[in-house]
Amino acid sequence: MVTEQCDAKCAHCWFGCAPGRGVTMSRYDAEDYIDKAAQTGSVEWVSLTGGEPMLHPSLVEDLVAYASGRGLRTELVTNCSWATTQESATGTLKRLRDAGLDVLNMSADDFHQPAIPFERVSNCYVGAKRLGLKMVIMTALKRSSHLDLAEVSRLLGEEVARPGPDPPQGSVIGLDSGFVPVGRGAVIPKTEWHLDGSPLTSGCEVVLRDIGVRPNGEVMPCCSASATLPGFNIGNLSEWDLGELLEEAWKSDIFKVLSEKGPMGLTEAQPNGIYVNKCHLCSEVLKTILASQQ
Repeated sequence: MVTEQCDAKCAHCWFGCAPGRGVTMSRYDAEDYIDKAAQTGSVEWVSLTGGEPMLHPSLVEDLVAYASGRGLRTELVTNCSWATTQESATGTLKRLRDAGLDVLNMSADDFHQPAIPFERVSNCYVGAKRLGLKMVIMTALKRSSHLDLAEVSRLLGEEVARPGPDPPQGSVIGLDSGFVPVGRGAVIPKTEWHLDGSPLTSGCEVVLRDIGVRPNGEVMPCCSASATLPGFNIGNLSEWDLGELLEEAWKSDIFKVLSEKGPMGLTEAQPNGIYVNKCHLCSEVLKTILASQQ
């Protein structure tokens, strides 16, 4: 999480990012965290996200180059606000590609577009396509959403493919899910919740595997809404090696259960509410558990 700053103030943001809010990771700290990731031998990807990381383009370019030089693959997650023209977007993306960027991950939905013209997303898409960059488009949905993957495909003039075992060569991958009503999104009425229809049972495949690092070095055990809960972190990367933090975390019953059984394994009670998806249920269950431990 390169920065907590963002040039949008999306209604569903569980981190509460906004213009002028929060801090940005220093280059020194970020390189240290990348070194520690590379030293584990198990980390394959570094994803630069925020907030909006491209509020600090030189930092992003330097970190892409640094992570690539350490043998890690890199992804940039962005709202594309910086892509004012196709030419400027292509030039920026060329520098990032030449630095080693593997994937451009763009956010596009009814939450982002009130602040960011969709044309900026289109400019990024055109630039990335010219350069042969792999692309992912992520869409957060509410019940009344107009800008879903089908509409994104129409606006781009290309079918956005859902992930699968053998996606078409050169295709743009689309990931959509209902927004998680946590953080700023908690005030969005239930009538707007978009239920994924995904099962609430089964183990979590991302906990302690798809981790996050805040600008202050705090390590989040996942990159979903539960990571925002006070007390639900596994330590600080400024003070420890990542391998040590993960080794200790895997000794915790809570992470073992989440990995093997999911949030349903943490409670004897059957969920009696409506949950958008398993991440939403996990956040609600953990909120109760952590509050009882204080």
